[in-house]
Amino acid sequence: MKKTRSTVFKTTLMLLATFSLVIAANAGYIAVQPERQEIKATGNAYQSEFHAEISFYIYEGDGCACQPVRNAPIFAQGLDTDHNDSGFTDDDGLCILELEYDATYRVTIEIEALQMVLFDFVVIDDQTFTFHMQEEDTSTPNLSLLQTFVQKISRLKNL
Repeated sequence: MKKTRSTVFKTTLMLLATFSLVIAANAGYIAVQPERQEIKATGNAYQSEFHAEISFYIYEGDGCACQPVRNAPIFAQGLDTDHNDSGFTDDDGLCILELEYDATYRVTIEIEALQMVLFDFVVIDDQTFTFHMQEEDTSTPNLSLLQTFVQKISRLKNL
């Protein structure tokens, strides 16, 4: 009987020690693992780690008297990608487009009565561009004296 008690006691002690080691090992594993966080899309759910936010500020005027241009259309066409994006400026003259990293885009900004903006750039990171739009020059171009002379000769030749 004494042997049976001793065996039961030793077995119970061994199970208790094993159980304690398992709990301690799990606690250590959980402490070492980084905390997992649920990522929720805020704002535009389309943005991913492959897109950069490109900000465009559009102003009209010279110097400190510039005013933000509202509802200006901005279009970015991918030159080496199929991805395109477009948008309109808000009340502060800001428009944010989401464009692919390491891709080349042609950006077009056309506003009635203002000069058109057309430029190409490569997306390397979140970037900000600011444009000060100028009124479109609708006057007739001044011809140089040589150009005027050539036009008069061509008219005489056609007679």
